[in-house]
Amino acid sequence: MLFASTAQVPAVAAPSTAGALAPGEVQTPLPPPERAAPKPTPGRLYAGLAALTLALGALSLLAPSTPSYDPWSWTLWAREIVHGHLVITTTGTSWKPLPMIFTIPFALFGPRVAPDLWLVVARAGAIAAVLMAFRLAYRLVADIAAERLGRDSGLAVRAPAVLAGLIALVALGFAARGAYITDNGLGYSDALAAALLLVSIDCLLDGRHRAAFLIGFLVALDRPEIWLFWIPYGLWLARRERSMRAAIAVCFALQPIAWFLPVYLGSGHFGSSITRATHPRANSLAYASDPFWAEFAKAALPTVMLRIKLMGALLVATVTAAGWRARRRDAATAARSAGNRALAAAVAVGAGGLAWFLVIAVMTQIGFSGNNRYLVLGAALVDVCGAVGFGCLAIGIISVWTRARQRTGARELRRGALAGIGVAAAVFALLPAWIQGSDFVALPKIHRALLYQARLRSDLGRAIALVGGRQHLLACGTVMVEGFQVPMVAYALDVPTTRVLAPPALATDPGPEPDTILQTRATQSSSQLPRVRDWNAADYTYRGSAGAWNTFTRHCASGT
Repeated sequence: MLFASTAQVPAVAAPSTAGALAPGEVQTPLPPPERAAPKPTPGRLYAGLAALTLALGALSLLAPSTPSYDPWSWTLWAREIVHGHLVITTTGTSWKPLPMIFTIPFALFGPRVAPDLWLVVARAGAIAAVLMAFRLAYRLVADIAAERLGRDSGLAVRAPAVLAGLIALVALGFAARGAYITDNGLGYSDALAAALLLVSIDCLLDGRHRAAFLIGFLVALDRPEIWLFWIPYGLWLARRERSMRAAIAVCFALQPIAWFLPVYLGSGHFGSSITRATHPRANSLAYASDPFWAEFAKAALPTVMLRIKLMGALLVATVTAAGWRARRRDAATAARSAGNRALAAAVAVGAGGLAWFLVIAVMTQIGFSGNNRYLVLGAALVDVCGAVGFGCLAIGIISVWTRARQRTGARELRRGALAGIGVAAAVFALLPAWIQGSDFVALPKIHRALLYQARLRSDLGRAIALVGGRQHLLACGTVMVEGFQVPMVAYALDVPTTRVLAPPALATDPGPEPDTILQTRATQSSSQLPRVRDWNAADYTYRGSAGAWNTFTRHCASGT
């Protein structure tokens, strides 16, 4: 149980003559009362969380690993910043300040180590997010159970809380049918932002508003949509605590500077990232007939397991109805209840997740890409809310059990706890995934996909060597690669992304012939790109293959 009562039993009792000692009898001193082990302070807790997740992130590098499209761009930009020549274009990914906080100092460790250091941080963020989902669900259900069953109920309080925490952990870890694992294995930053958001909410539940706001500042460095929630919170906090006004003003000023000044310095235009974000790839939901509905119904809602959504909706409906009845009776008393506050917090968290989905859907309607990765923050919140619903189901079963037995002893509470978590766990496991199909994932398939991407990275050096090495390749002229590999190849060649071309969007208009083609597949099931046949294939000489890479040159010897 995370939160125990701080009430103290009086140390002095009234004297009593009952059980007085017989003459000559020696009284055996009572052992000192046992004291609970001190709980870690929030700072130590989060430091321990960071140390654990970073260690796990580092261990994950024992398997073949690689960043993906956006992370390669961040590491490339970081190296350019260190070298003093940042180049940002309207093509490729958009600028994000949060990952740059890490990738810029990582660039000092050299081109081989820097990408892996970022992978450690990104994967640590993904692990931290699922652990924080566990913690939030646990603490909310523990408060509810302590009030409903009594704080001295032991296992009956802890068991539903642990169940809820595990469900939240599993639901987020398998979010979007495995895309959470794939995206964060490839180094995207969205799960790191989700972890920071959950930490901020944890601080908010503790009443530590300053910490919640400052951690929210970091979240806002990854997803500007959070400004819709973070800025009003900062304004409220500035009104509440005058001592925070200067810090809040500085944070408000730093956000646009961090987002737009580097873009201007690297491109000459403040809006380059916005231009890129509003010109997504052809498969974006922004091009659907109804982008808002496509993003909300076809992308956002399926991100969360159906069983979690159903239980979250049931929790919201139940708490809303109970709150209405309590308001008609004694709203002040109900508001002071720790259990009711926990229920209200769970509903607010779920509502926040739904609001996030709506915001992303609106952004997609406006013309932004609506990538599924943007939904991770909302999915984390909805998962916590639904997990609390399963914990409340277990608490209800325990209450029914003890009332039916008309006993409240420790033995009956233990039996009730086992019955409660058993039924709630069975409901979670056995609820069918109607409509959206299976909401669990095939881990071997994910492993194969990540391994393929890692091999693209490890084989790239051999592919470049087949055409004579870096200097010879660049001297030959233009270089073209499959579109998703542009930043990785640019990083390997130590050139800006403007120096590496992507295949043409239309085969009917391929443009000028590239001098060197490094051909591969974006995924194992994708087509090989660029297609040599889009130009005059007779002009190209096949130089060999390196893993999934095929190499071709035009009017340029291999240099070997």
